[in-house]
Amino acid sequence: MAKVVDDFDVTAEPLGRSSVVLTVEGELDIATAPTLKESLTAALDSGATRIVVDLSGVTFMDSVSLAAILHARRRLSGGGRLVCVTPAGSYIRLIFEIAGGVTLLHVFETRAAAVDALAG
Repeated sequence: MAKVVDDFDVTAEPLGRSSVVLTVEGELDIATAPTLKESLTAALDSGATRIVVDLSGVTFMDSVSLAAILHARRRLSGGGRLVCVTPAGSYIRLIFEIAGGVTLLHVFETRAAAVDALAG
């Protein structure tokens, strides 16, 4: 399932019964954050307890978007896990570091590392 708003896209890819990878492309801002939040909510409502949010294709991110990710993380039960992919040296990694997201969320440089972390 993919939702598109201009050059923005969120694609959900199931990984087993309770895991999903949300791949985000484009700019995450006040106009597109609701789509991200809807995708996260849909994943949680469908029973996902382990979520990868792959932000490696994101070119811009604001605080509203980070708040949507943090809100989804809070909705997970004690056994749930939400991890993010933010490549080293990227603008998105800088946003996470400045906002404290690297201490609040499990952040990985690659999708493979994030998926492996969900299995562990």
